[in-house]
Amino acid sequence: MVAFYIRISRPDDDLDEHKQLSNSIENQRKLLTEFFEESPELRLEDFDEFIDDGFSGTNFERPAFRKMLHLIKKRTVDTVIVKDFSRFGRNYVECADYLEKLFPFLGTRFISVLDNYDSGRQDDVGIDLAMRNIVNSYYSQDLSKKVTTTFDLRRENGEFFFRTPFGYLEDEKRPGKVIIDEEAAVVVRKIFSLACEENRTTCEIAKLLNRERVPTVAAYNRSHMVRGKPHSQEKSEFAAWTGTKVAQILKNEVYTGTYICRKTRRVVAGSKKVIPIKSPKKIPDNHPAIVGVETFEAAQKIFRRTKKPAENRRYQLKSKVFCGNCGYAMTYQENVHDECFFRCPHARETGLSSGCPDDRFPEELLNGRVYLRLRQWMTFLLTACGKAEEEEKSRWECLELLEEESAELTEALESLGLEKIALYESYTAGEISREELATGKQKLSQESDSINAELTALQERESALRTLRNRHKPELDALLESVHLFQNEPRLTRRMSETFISHITIQNKWQIDIEWKDEKVVREVLDR
Repeated sequence: MVAFYIRISRPDDDLDEHKQLSNSIENQRKLLTEFFEESPELRLEDFDEFIDDGFSGTNFERPAFRKMLHLIKKRTVDTVIVKDFSRFGRNYVECADYLEKLFPFLGTRFISVLDNYDSGRQDDVGIDLAMRNIVNSYYSQDLSKKVTTTFDLRRENGEFFFRTPFGYLEDEKRPGKVIIDEEAAVVVRKIFSLACEENRTTCEIAKLLNRERVPTVAAYNRSHMVRGKPHSQEKSEFAAWTGTKVAQILKNEVYTGTYICRKTRRVVAGSKKVIPIKSPKKIPDNHPAIVGVETFEAAQKIFRRTKKPAENRRYQLKSKVFCGNCGYAMTYQENVHDECFFRCPHARETGLSSGCPDDRFPEELLNGRVYLRLRQWMTFLLTACGKAEEEEKSRWECLELLEEESAELTEALESLGLEKIALYESYTAGEISREELATGKQKLSQESDSINAELTALQERESALRTLRNRHKPELDALLESVHLFQNEPRLTRRMSETFISHITIQNKWQIDIEWKDEKVVREVLDR
């Protein structure tokens, strides 16, 4: 199978509009498709697309690339085509590992269209390939340094250039600066005031705010259409203040008028790993303060009374179970002398009545019911994969028949061409008259037109069959492999949960809704 690898990322694109357009997904797809169709040795093979939209080329931790690499190692993909080397990656060392070591070892052909590079040609090796990768690597590093330097300069000037914190608004007269949003600042001051009172905890503050119907940060920004603020939806209509939301405000030193330049930094350019900066630069009196320094420091005492968090338990359905009424994650409670269970914490943590069930849902019972549903889903997956395989086999058989018919028609066209030549030679030799020549040519032209029409129809059918190829084959293969891996498990395990389950919603003791991973893909295959 041939793999089209397509990648686009704003951070590593040139700032030129033409370059951004040429690197768009549609333009990359068009270029690769045209190259594929014009290559006689490739066009008869099946192909699939692997698209990483919004991922940097400075590392290879990209979902579509990892999926493609998995298929390469299984020898399902034997050819990779990219627009140019920069779309494949911009890290010289890692690119060299793939192109000079792993791909040759696995027998994988690599083609870069605009670089006119094809690993299948003996002349495309050595220093030329190395120099192209080095240029791409240094380009990305240089661009990253320029962007980082620009951001650092703006930070040192105390500018808010991503988003302003709750309680502040952008100053339209001074870009990068903020002014106090008096209506929101009332909420911030109230939270700090409550935290400074004796024996107040973050959960108690949250309950008090909910009783007084104080809108949450997201609800306030959405209702006031605050520019430059996140407009994400709350989890449900029962969204409310929680201890975590209160703590986020209390720990933010920005409310004292202090600007913190940078709290974390990336290990290397393009890496997702960040590490905290031990002594970040602080700019006091950078913007108007909502609370005083003394009030801020007094409020921090609330966290010294907070109990240490419980151990990170790894139970089977960790982070998977949600309340069907309010939409929030259900808490897992582990008892020494009693069975473990799930319970919706909304009412207890917010102090509001949302109509959520107060029942305990025993872990053992829930695991058993989920396991039975999972066994049914695995059977369903086997059916889907079998159907997809049969359709793919049938499609290839049809394509082979069409190719045979096309070959026969092409041969017939060539024969008619030879007949035309023979007819003209007979005329020049005086064996036939001009009228006989014209009649013969007309007859042969009609036959040629008829054959060309049949060829066009065959090509259209062939194109339609190639369009119907199973684009989800990689996902189905991975699911099928997982089914074979877990089909003999006697009970639900953590690995099974992580592999197959996306979301579990508990409506009541008798109704449990399960959202499966890649369910949309499987349904689409079965509905074809």
